Amino acid sequence: MVHSYLLLLVFLSFISSSPSMSQTNSSDYETLLTVKKAWGSPSALSSWISQNSSYCSWAGVSCNNGRVTKLSFQNFNIINPIPASICSLKNLSYLDLSYNNLTDQFPTVLYGCSALSYLDLSNNLFSGALPADIDKLSSEMEHLNLSFNGFTGSVPSAIAVFPKLKSLVLDTNSFNGTYPASAIAELNELETLTLADNHFAPGLIPDEFSKLTNLKTLWLSGMSLTGGIPDKLSSLTELTMLALYSNKLHGEIPAWVWKLPKLEFLYLYANSFTGGIEPEVTCFKLQQLDLSSNLLTGTIPEAIGKMKNLTMLYLYYNNLTGSIPPSIGLLPNLAEIWLFNNMLSGPLPPELGKHSPLGSLEVGNNLLSGKLPDTLCYNKKLYDLVVSNNSFSGVLPANIGDCHTLDNIMAYNNNFTGEFPEKVWALPMLTIVMIQNNGFTGTLPCVISPNMIRIQMGNNLFSGAVC
Repeated sequence: MVHSYLLLLVFLSFISSSPSMSQTNSSDYETLLTVKKAWGSPSALSSWISQNSSYCSWAGVSCNNGRVTKLSFQNFNIINPIPASICSLKNLSYLDLSYNNLTDQFPTVLYGCSALSYLDLSNNLFSGALPADIDKLSSEMEHLNLSFNGFTGSVPSAIAVFPKLKSLVLDTNSFNGTYPASAIAELNELETLTLADNHFAPGLIPDEFSKLTNLKTLWLSGMSLTGGIPDKLSSLTELTMLALYSNKLHGEIPAWVWKLPKLEFLYLYANSFTGGIEPEVTCFKLQQLDLSSNLLTGTIPEAIGKMKNLTMLYLYYNNLTGSIPPSIGLLPNLAEIWLFNNMLSGPLPPELGKHSPLGSLEVGNNLLSGKLPDTLCYNKKLYDLVVSNNSFSGVLPANIGDCHTLDNIMAYNNNFTGEFPEKVWALPMLTIVMIQNNGFTGTLPCVISPNMIRIQMGNNLFSGAVC
């Protein structure tokens, strides 16, 4: 008898958790079918069928104990408006509708989703001003992503009312008013803040953002910022990404920026920063460094050669002088080096390319000299070689002809001599060869790459081809 009673309890437990048997859970099932119908039954929801199957396995649907908690509909080609019925899913905490074709104004129907903590409406076609009562969204909101839409006007202060907010992503819209810096600064849990690529009224970087001491990502590019980088922001010691590019900032880059202990990505390009790069660099976790298109002077610090994680070094279009530190040639992950249009002198690092997957080297328009290292194509990754308008001499390394990934060679206006490697002409990916105004010898090519679109080799000592 006891055994039968236990079996009965197990059976009752089963039917109470089964989506097809439980009245409570069947409401989620019916709601999903209603949502599908409202959206015009897009092909991405073809698995949502009116049969006795578990809706928790439908495309984009996730559940917890038989209740829908997550809907992820990235790139589902959804066009029709978000139906109010979606908020009948009372346990819905995560909604991702990014990369669809949703239009019209911000969907206030989502105010009814009382458990929502994650909302991603990015990469759609929403427009108009954000509603002043946007704080009617769930007070549980932690992640709000409205980027890559067409929202206009000012960002309402109500957007900063959510006490648990960790991520506020508003970049790449058409905002043309103001944003509530003081209110945003009170979001103590905030880890990601992006306001970039909007037409906000010109202004300084807000000192108030120094309160956001949990911030990991600060992306404020392309938003008409003026003045310098405030020293108060030195409190943001958790930053892993600082992006202030394409603004109207000026002054020196503060020394504290170079000492941020967790910084991995630093993008300050396309401003008017002056002065030098701090020699006592200690942010050795940097992976990408872009200071290009500024007015920087001085030398490249030797300490950059200690950034073992560095994959990209962009310092082009500045007024940097001195030599390239040899230690940069020893960095194990460095794939892209763009130093063109400076006043750098001396040779390239002697082992450049030997210790890293070097793919792109652009050092044109400098005062560099000496021979090219024969290690540039050591790891067979090189696709872009631009050394034009310098004073390089000697022969072009013969093993350049073994670099089958090579797409572009620009070595014009130097003092190269000796035979140009014949194998280069037939490299399968090669599209551009510009080697004019040197002292190269050898014969003209009989066979060239099928993808070649431009060859310039005048003012050398080539002889006619014997084919």
